[in-house]
Amino acid sequence: MYLFLILIIPLFAGAVVALDKNYTFRNFVPQAVAALLLATVICCIKEFFIYSHHLWIDSVAQNFMQLFLNNILLPVLILGILHFVLVKDDANYKAASLFALLAMFYAVLIPYEIISSMERHSKFLLLYKPILFAGFSLLASVFFRFAASAKKSMRIQLFIAAAILSLGAGIIPPLLETYRYFNGESFLLYALSLAYTGFALALFLIKNIKKQDID
Repeated sequence: MYLFLILIIPLFAGAVVALDKNYTFRNFVPQAVAALLLATVICCIKEFFIYSHHLWIDSVAQNFMQLFLNNILLPVLILGILHFVLVKDDANYKAASLFALLAMFYAVLIPYEIISSMERHSKFLLLYKPILFAGFSLLASVFFRFAASAKKSMRIQLFIAAAILSLGAGIIPPLLETYRYFNGESFLLYALSLAYTGFALALFLIKNIKKQDID
């Protein structure tokens, strides 16, 4: 199970890039390497200098907010802002490469958080949490790809909408993890996790096919 935990996000990312009709693996190497290095540094800081593991309490809302803040809001805001400011390529490439950036960041962060936690043997955490974050990384990128493909006069408004939709989609992973802790139905958890990532992949394929038809 640990092997699945460590490999599933990189394998998912590799499969998505292989299916991409507009870019190749080489196009995403800078973002992937930067994300891996940044995530490694953050995990080392967490391990040796600060205690940042999630402490479960009785409040559903507080547990959800802490997970959302640490796993979604802060990483997406920091990585997203740095990415869109520092990368000088066109909007389409920025949107597409956001997937490699987020996926490779989570490929390090999520396994670290799970293996170093007290719940390292949880089936949901080992198998389904990384699937959820792979799906979230793709979903955020697809939202921005739709915005980037619009007319230039509408891009700012659509990029803001994409950011809001991405954070909205980011509600699902911490919500399901919170539901799991409070004895949520296992079958529902697993079904929703797979459906979430399946929806992200389907949306990506639709966007990919649509782009190919236009070309």
